[in-house]
Amino acid sequence: MEVGVGNIFWKISEISNSVQMCREVCNNGGARQPRVQGSDQAVMSATGGFGESVGRWMAAAAFCLCLAGCDLLPSDGPNANGMLAHASENKKADPASVMRFALVTVDSRIARDAEQYYQPVIPTVPAVFQRPGAFGRAGVGDVLQVTIWEASDTGVFAGKDRKASDVTVRVDVDGTIALPYAGRFMASGKRVSDIEKDIVSRLEGKAVDPQATVMVVQNVSSSASVQGDVNKPGPYPLDRSDQRVLDMIALAGGTKYPPYETSLRLTRGRSTMSIQMQELVDRPEIFNVSVAAGDALLLVRKPQKFVAFGAVQQPGEQIFRRLPLNMTDALGQTIGLEASRADAKGVYLFRREPVALARRYGVQLLAEDRETVPIVYQLNLKDPQSFFAMNAFPVRPGDILFVSQAPLADAAKFFQILSGATATVAIPRTLGGNFPSGN
Repeated sequence: MEVGVGNIFWKISEISNSVQMCREVCNNGGARQPRVQGSDQAVMSATGGFGESVGRWMAAAAFCLCLAGCDLLPSDGPNANGMLAHASENKKADPASVMRFALVTVDSRIARDAEQYYQPVIPTVPAVFQRPGAFGRAGVGDVLQVTIWEASDTGVFAGKDRKASDVTVRVDVDGTIALPYAGRFMASGKRVSDIEKDIVSRLEGKAVDPQATVMVVQNVSSSASVQGDVNKPGPYPLDRSDQRVLDMIALAGGTKYPPYETSLRLTRGRSTMSIQMQELVDRPEIFNVSVAAGDALLLVRKPQKFVAFGAVQQPGEQIFRRLPLNMTDALGQTIGLEASRADAKGVYLFRREPVALARRYGVQLLAEDRETVPIVYQLNLKDPQSFFAMNAFPVRPGDILFVSQAPLADAAKFFQILSGATATVAIPRTLGGNFPSGN
């Protein structure tokens, strides 16, 4: 039998009356009994014999609402009414001090303005890192193998088997080395070829047509340090002149964390270059500069984050997994909206924007809007055009993404609880032995 819309609303009012009676029971300690059976009869009468099962269903609904009125339904803490009821004082916010924000609907124009304003600016590489670093020069602590040759078998450096002698020396703390007959002289900061010339000039008149070769056998000074969140931190020697940042990171075993979570700082003397590791991977032609002796590489985990709340599949803190990140990427990281309770028209992004961008939007500035303006962006996913705007709208570190619940989400939750309650009521009937015979 059909039931009119008016009858349905009448039944809902009957349930509301039952809830009110139940609350009176809870508040008065049982002074008044809820008339569930009466409401059941009233529902059956109003529907004109809709059926005994419908009446019992409505009675179960009234009973569940009664439990809600008594706060007997499951919860993860006190509700707002309970907090207010037990508060010794309820100091409300001063209307004059409440932060006022601008609500901006994201469309193609807003997305374009935001994308242009936050267009990634490629960091400049300081000039000191664009030049090849010092390489092939001796330094303090280096071990040099010096071979001195003579034209005569009777020279001071001539040996029994050959006309040469090998001398191994270490560059002293003052940057000098000492050789027989050549004396002590400065070697630190000089190229190997320059040290060879110095040796030959100092042996003139003491050796017969001397010649010298110098080789660095232990490179201590020409090294760079790789520290921080790498697998094998420490100093690493520079074996060639074109050794670059990625080469040093590879020698250190690579980074412990993904590139989008890692920041990098290269220090040379008083100059520094700080970038995200992801930028180095994406633009090696710009940031993969040559490493010089004495450089220090520091890699630190510094993930950029935003927070997602509300009716999303995976709420909580979200790490930027790519740079730049747009709204489509952000919702994708949360595994999308929760279809059972999300309001597709209520996707909001909270952010403080510079005054210049707010003016571009056409936002009317207030007296307190001096440098930044609190803006809440709204996205309506019911509109197909919003999906195109999502691809262009940038998400920034520190943003708050919130998806509101659909207006009927609480009602759906109630009916879900109600279906569980009615299934529980049916269990004793099954246990009573009313099984199908199978014939």
